[in-house]
Amino acid sequence: MNQDIFDWILLLVRWLHITVAVTWIGTSIFFMWLDRSFEPNPESKRPGHVGEVWMVHGGGFYHVEKLQMGPTKVPERLHWFKWESYWTWISGFALTALIFYTGDGTFLLDDMVSKITYWQAVGLGVFSIFGSWFFYDSLWESKFVKSHPLWGHAFTMSWFVAMTYLLCHTISGRAAYLHVGAMLGTWMTANVFMRIIPRQIKMVEASKKGEPVNQEWGKNAKNRSTHNTYFTLPVIFIMLSNHFPNTYGHDLNWLILLLICAGGAAIREYFVVRLKNPKRSMTFGVIGVALITGVIIFSQAKTNSLETPQDVHSHVKIEQTLPKVETSPEVTPRASTAPTAQLKTFAVKGVVTFEGVVPQGKKLNLPSGCKRPGSGDVYSNEVIVTSGKVQNVLVRVMKGHEGLVSSPVPSEEVILDQKGCMYTPRVVGARVGQNVTFLNSDPIFHNVRSVTNLNQRFNVAMPKKDQRETRVFNKPELFLQAKCSVHPWMGAYVAIMDHSFFAVTNSKGEFSIPLLPPGNYTLEAWHEVFGTLTQDITITETGISEVKFNFKK
Repeated sequence: MNQDIFDWILLLVRWLHITVAVTWIGTSIFFMWLDRSFEPNPESKRPGHVGEVWMVHGGGFYHVEKLQMGPTKVPERLHWFKWESYWTWISGFALTALIFYTGDGTFLLDDMVSKITYWQAVGLGVFSIFGSWFFYDSLWESKFVKSHPLWGHAFTMSWFVAMTYLLCHTISGRAAYLHVGAMLGTWMTANVFMRIIPRQIKMVEASKKGEPVNQEWGKNAKNRSTHNTYFTLPVIFIMLSNHFPNTYGHDLNWLILLLICAGGAAIREYFVVRLKNPKRSMTFGVIGVALITGVIIFSQAKTNSLETPQDVHSHVKIEQTLPKVETSPEVTPRASTAPTAQLKTFAVKGVVTFEGVVPQGKKLNLPSGCKRPGSGDVYSNEVIVTSGKVQNVLVRVMKGHEGLVSSPVPSEEVILDQKGCMYTPRVVGARVGQNVTFLNSDPIFHNVRSVTNLNQRFNVAMPKKDQRETRVFNKPELFLQAKCSVHPWMGAYVAIMDHSFFAVTNSKGEFSIPLLPPGNYTLEAWHEVFGTLTQDITITETGISEVKFNFKK
């Protein structure tokens, strides 16, 4: 299908989903308010009178009275509030399927989260939506939970926590959030479709026949309706979070979601009971606000002290060495105390090749804003091999450079470009203290999330075309990874080096490591798919011939 047409379909389905969701959630909130606003009228003579409320709106008064079924005859005209719920679920499930289950899981899978396959991810997603309902419904239909509702709440919350954690650790963060929302939305709609409406139909039919009405049906229907109202704010948050990767793109996205949902439910409790129990409502209101405020502070804690670009090149202090890598035991490092500039030095040049069938990246179903030249299929860029030459290979001196003085930290920035919904290049090398700039060349929303163990983490929104975000990393690390949480296939690797003896291969598979004096060295070639190769080299007084690494598969 033409991508522009597909995007229009997504937009229209999303429009429908939001519209019917507003009407459904609005009626849910309204009826919960009504039930807690009714006051018995001692002068009422109507059979089944529960209470009444007077309202003003639109230049007139509204008088609403609640009557129990059974004593009250069924009105000739009776409005059922159900289609808002049904169409919210239908449009929501269609949207979930269109976004996450098409294009071989382009938006569903994230290799940095797990290595789950497409069909495994789809199965998990479908289970989270439908399987969770059977658990929830069986639980609340059991005699034990009907007589011990606190246990029902405990089991329900435990299931919710477990599913949230599982989804956030198996599929992309964005997909995980939306599937948690779909799970709650299914509970809400199935409550209406399978429990609330059928039991109300039974009560109406009994009233029509003049038969006694089982009030337990009404209590059960009301119980499920009450569940639904506490799900509303969490579901609304999940719908909105789709546009805020600082939530689902966070390292602890599952915890953020749980705390926000708990805060939303607590705030909902404030509005539900504020008329009947002001003290309780205030307590839960404070809890809800505290939880959400705590999440905001917690989510920012790891980014507040992140260094911004500055003139650090002259006073960089190395705080930690690179992780140890196993090397050949027969290679003896040559330490030199003499400055590199006083020795005759040579550039180590070479090429990285590949033999075998080149593995193809994952086929991507890109949004129209990610258009690329040509009309062919687009694949992820983990592997780029041209005429047998491998691009994006980091080649570094692992051993033998100890004691050598590196060249000054370059003043030029290293640029990682988000272009065509890919990071270009896929792998870069940067010095400790060097400016690394992330650029959004696309006319659509991206973000940059760092995945790192040593350097300060950050998660920055990139909503504008040509937006730049520059960072400085002060600890050596193999590797800091850059991710776009909005588009989970977008990733790049940044090697933060504490010396200058490294290079990344270009489109011809070529590399050039500068200024090494005569001696024995160990080189390593790293590729994210092909792995690593090591090679011992010797630089003589006349230099060294071209070095070649050859990956095979």
